[in-house]
Amino acid sequence: MTIERRYCARHPIDLQVSIRYRKRRFICARACNLSDQGMFLEVSNLTLPTGILVELELECLGKDWLIPAIVVHHRGSGIGVMFRDPQADLYRGLTRDMTRRPPPPQAIDSTGRQSSAR
Repeated sequence: MTIERRYCARHPIDLQVSIRYRKRRFICARACNLSDQGMFLEVSNLTLPTGILVELELECLGKDWLIPAIVVHHRGSGIGVMFRDPQADLYRGLTRDMTRRPPPPQAIDSTGRQSSAR
């Protein structure tokens, strides 16, 4: 069993990210969740060790981002990275719409009554 070390909630995202190592593009990845302190990147054939410094290059919210980060863990499908500095603007911008989504519609049963969808 592993101990959960996250300090902030993670939100699902789908965003293309290039991982730069030693000032050159190393690999393209797909960000699948985000907090203001880090993200999980789905990658294949990655050989970067835990603790290595990288830069994350991405384009979103009408801006180009270059974010220094540290590889903090590996999992079969990718890596977890922690930003060197919290990225509150990126986090707020990408999760803003998630907090405004309306709740899912209630299901209507055969009698015309609302029932909770599960």
